[in-house]
Amino acid sequence: MLFLLLLALGFAIFGLTAYVMSWPLVATQLRDRHPQHRPLMGATPFSPRAFGWFLRFAWRTSADQNLRFLALPGSIAAWAIAIGSTCAAILLLLRITGVVV
Repeated sequence: MLFLLLLALGFAIFGLTAYVMSWPLVATQLRDRHPQHRPLMGATPFSPRAFGWFLRFAWRTSADQNLRFLALPGSIAAWAIAIGSTCAAILLLLRITGVVV
């Protein structure tokens, strides 16, 4: 049980690291080549708008292959954060309530 909790936290941390590294690259690409789409991403990496933009794979509507190449790891990372955090929270709640020892 504890191993699964640590695994879920590790997965979330992996996602957070990759997300923080890819967000500035994508934001710069949007600023330089697609200024009309830049406001869709939000002002900071931790804004809900930016996180949702990556979760929805909203970058796929662009024909820019460079943007797609840069944004794919960010979307994978956003999903890793969401899945890892959710699994860790569920496992922690199960452990606290005593359902799983």
